[in-house]
Amino acid sequence: MAHQAPSALAQSLRRAIVMAIVTTFSLAALGGIIVLLGDIESEIAYQVLATTALTGVFSVATFCGATLIGRRGKQFGVITIGLAVLALALALWFVWAEPYDVDLPWKLLVTACLLSACTSVASLILLLVSNRSWTVRIALSITLCLIALGCALSLISIWFQSAWDYEWLTRLIGIVWILAALGVVVVPVSSLLLKPESAAVEPQTDLGEADSDLSAKAVSELSPQSVRRIEEAARLADLTPDEFVDRCLTTLPDSH
Repeated sequence: MAHQAPSALAQSLRRAIVMAIVTTFSLAALGGIIVLLGDIESEIAYQVLATTALTGVFSVATFCGATLIGRRGKQFGVITIGLAVLALALALWFVWAEPYDVDLPWKLLVTACLLSACTSVASLILLLVSNRSWTVRIALSITLCLIALGCALSLISIWFQSAWDYEWLTRLIGIVWILAALGVVVVPVSSLLLKPESAAVEPQTDLGEADSDLSAKAVSELSPQSVRRIEEAARLADLTPDEFVDRCLTTLPDSH
């Protein structure tokens, strides 16, 4: 059975999240502009500007999670949004309450920021990867595993100071993050450049030239609007247009 397009509820939720992001960041930006027009050497000016910057950064992270709402991986998108909101709350707490003399808040803040950054990047990769060939799927899985491993190893070094005594652990963390960064760049690019396997293999049919001409004529008579709707539905289902049409046609009764 073919994948369904996002429901009206999912689209409304995604639209509400985007509007909340735009509104929040606009208010923070307005506050930053007002401060810059006045005394910028006061502590309140620093706090307002820091709030503006942090709101912008975590708005991007929230938007990365919102793009998955209603699509495959929507649960991961919800987690990304939750972590971004949590990290922003902790960061603003540091800006306004200044709990610098306590060690635990620092660790919580760094942990939340790290998790938010990792899930945001992962959400963006899941959104960009449209090619579902087996090579891209394997590369995507390896990249996500490397991000998770790098995040876990980094958290160990954050929460356990003794971890810095092990030189091999520091080297391993660096290698894992380098490979993860490589995957973040290579996987989306490969997804865009590699031709899907289903399209790379020419279909083997017994149609004659007349039937082929008739099929070509039928395809050419599709309106641009219909073509765009098919491409959009295929993209939302994480399939190529050919795969999407083939998946839909398999649900029709046999006409022979």
